[in-house]
Amino acid sequence: MSIIQFQEKLHGYGQWREELIRATDCYSQWLKALGSASETEVAQETIRNLRDTLVNERLVVAFVAEFSRGKTELINALFFSDTGLRLLPSLPGRTTMCPTEIFHDPSQESYIRLLPIETRLSDMTLNEHKQHAYMWLQIDLDHTSPLQMQEAFQELAAVKKVTCAEAVKLGLFNREMEGDASAGTPESVEIPCWRHALISFPHTLLKAGLSILDTPGLNALGTEPELTLRMLPSAQAIIFVLAADTGVTNSDLDMWNNHVRGSRNAGKNGLAVAMNKIDSLWGDELQGEDVLEASLCSQIREASNILGVAENLIFPVSAKKALLAKVRRDDVLLEKSRLKGIEDYLTNTVIHDRQRLLRETVVATMGQLVNESVVHLEIEIVDAERQLHGMRQIDTNNQDMTRRLMEETHKYQKSYLSGVDIFQSSHGAFVHKLAKLGEAVSATTIDPLVRSARKEMLSSLTTFGMKMDMKKVLEDLRLAMEKAIVRADEAGKLIKAIYGRFEVEYGCTDIKPSPISLKDYQLELERIFQEGEEFRQSTSSTLMEQTSVVHKLYSTIIAEARDLFARAHQEINAWGASALSPLARRIKDRRRMIESRLGVLRKVTESSETLDAEITELEKRLALLNQQYGEIKEIRRAVSPEIA
Repeated sequence: MSIIQFQEKLHGYGQWREELIRATDCYSQWLKALGSASETEVAQETIRNLRDTLVNERLVVAFVAEFSRGKTELINALFFSDTGLRLLPSLPGRTTMCPTEIFHDPSQESYIRLLPIETRLSDMTLNEHKQHAYMWLQIDLDHTSPLQMQEAFQELAAVKKVTCAEAVKLGLFNREMEGDASAGTPESVEIPCWRHALISFPHTLLKAGLSILDTPGLNALGTEPELTLRMLPSAQAIIFVLAADTGVTNSDLDMWNNHVRGSRNAGKNGLAVAMNKIDSLWGDELQGEDVLEASLCSQIREASNILGVAENLIFPVSAKKALLAKVRRDDVLLEKSRLKGIEDYLTNTVIHDRQRLLRETVVATMGQLVNESVVHLEIEIVDAERQLHGMRQIDTNNQDMTRRLMEETHKYQKSYLSGVDIFQSSHGAFVHKLAKLGEAVSATTIDPLVRSARKEMLSSLTTFGMKMDMKKVLEDLRLAMEKAIVRADEAGKLIKAIYGRFEVEYGCTDIKPSPISLKDYQLELERIFQEGEEFRQSTSSTLMEQTSVVHKLYSTIIAEARDLFARAHQEINAWGASALSPLARRIKDRRRMIESRLGVLRKVTESSETLDAEITELEKRLALLNQQYGEIKEIRRAVSPEIA
């Protein structure tokens, strides 16, 4: 399967995403037409958040490798061969020197933005730097001219010489890691000019939602904790590139163990290995294809054992020959390059898995709301049909019947008012517990801990002092999360008890409370802390023993933890706003039904014409309910086709 199939699959994925966006818009409009804004405000906010997620969704594929493994050449061969040239710099001595993100930003013209290496001394994270375009050097791109773009991209390979002291301060030089420690301090050191690069242009694949993360070398990962702790875990797939002529080297293994394997997020992200440069084994024609195949199989088995990756996820390839074959339209050479294996993996596994995960997200959020709307309408339709049947049985000349029906309705009304009292009392107790829960993870609780830790770290003059300060703040954050989990359990039990009471006393068996759990946030918090500690202890992070870079590591961890608490707080607020909504809606429906029934019974004492008019109005309302029911079923079919 060629990259054309990948493009078609990605395009299909994009179309499916657009259908979901249209479904969210239809549901939003449906809710607006259904009732008052106050009843649908929470649902509308959930829909808006989901829509933003769908609109901004990108399929992120990260490529990770040590220098000279042919990683950037593989990116060229996989995605940009249609330009007819080597778009990204990938020749020896002229290869990408800084982490690079490649995507399409439809809000602006094509560009490459470069973040100066000196920003490593700033306390700001890469994510924060992205919010300030003035901090980046921008080079405008002419996407209609591959040659102009190729020339502009050469800046990715730019290096410069600085004093050894400057390199040490930037965390880019450590004598022990550079070779002979007894050789003395060099006068100058060569370092990358740029810390990070952002590239945007309207390539077909990028416009369809593909985003590429190119991470160059162990030094980049070993000195930029945000890459390991934030950017790689957020990728939908990672392609780890080895070289067939070297096998798994010590630096490959260090990168794998400390920066790649640990970044997988609970198995939700794909991870595969490209064994590049198999053309280096083509040289001896006397060996024959059988010997070559046996050699490749042996290397794959060895890499599988060392890395702990299934053999079917290790793809032998020659990126160099694949790019040449595509440019020359040489099908024989393209087949020999074995690029098809990785293309098939991206097409059949990565896109499919991402679509499955996104569908799960949609079903868990909007799908739940839509199902609640379906159930609500089903109940309304049954009530309307029952009421219509009862009205048709009324004999306006039989005053005893009218009086009896009036007494029964007043009895229902008394029961309803009792239910309202219970609900209001329960709602007050729940609001109190919800406030305590939100307080445990709110910015007013977490930010003072973070500010205190930052202040203590800045005043510490040693790495040891920083570690002790961080140990304290991490423990404080753990305790905050544990307290939040206890309070979430209490709030969840209260909600369950409230629903249970209404189920027993008022027969509300068809509505169930939505659960709340912060266990996933606790697990993610521990993952962040654990991966941060493993990062610090990794071989490459000997560089991290410098105070400024240790500070950068822990700043990244704290930024991740703070974001996590913010997401937990947002989920708690959303849950709290909707937890009692089904009961509240049921109570309002019951009130409307009782008031309508009483109104009809009062009027029917006047004349039979009044009853006929009420029956006509109810028939119209029932028709409208059935129409709305058909519309919401169509929306559910778009969101959760397996349910519909």
